[in-house]
Amino acid sequence: MIFPGRFPPGTRFDPTETQLITDYLWPKACDPRGFKPGAVFECDLYDDDEKWKHWFDITGESRLYFFTRLKKKKKEEKGQRVERSFGQSVWRSQRDYDIRIDPDDKESLVIGKKRTFSYKVKTAAAAAEDGGGGSSRESENNGWVMHEFTLDGDLAKKFGGGCDCYVICCVRKKEERSGSSTGDERREIELIDPSMIQMNFGQ
Repeated sequence: MIFPGRFPPGTRFDPTETQLITDYLWPKACDPRGFKPGAVFECDLYDDDEKWKHWFDITGESRLYFFTRLKKKKKEEKGQRVERSFGQSVWRSQRDYDIRIDPDDKESLVIGKKRTFSYKVKTAAAAAEDGGGGSSRESENNGWVMHEFTLDGDLAKKFGGGCDCYVICCVRKKEERSGSSTGDERREIELIDPSMIQMNFGQ
């Protein structure tokens, strides 16, 4: 594990949902090039090459945070505005809910939205049936889960409510465990500065 000098060993990155919106996503949306917190990687989670998986190989972690941009569907296509499929894979939405400035007050200001997605890959048989495109059967138990945090409410209005703004995503790999388990199984990740890691993907 790599520790940059300005972070003490043993430091853990475990922000609340409200902190992800106010202290990370909002500053990133306001200053996309200038704001680069060490614990959040910047990567296209909808890239056909799925480079985001390499970050897990490099760090050895099962949970990482990413800044990414959402991609609009083509104007001629109907349905959802955001394109969440890439190559033979797709992030499939499961549920969503509002994030408020005060989580304990249901009447407090809405500042963001959290959406949960599961990662699906079409089976080889399904891909062959439809020529490699379109919708068909998908694998279920690949283990990847994504929590996507977006600006919402008054914060989103400042950017016109569009989906060109950055989002922050927590991606984790479910660990296979035998028997039943209780409690919070989430692993804490060590605070990593992405600039300290040498990227070499097949070069």
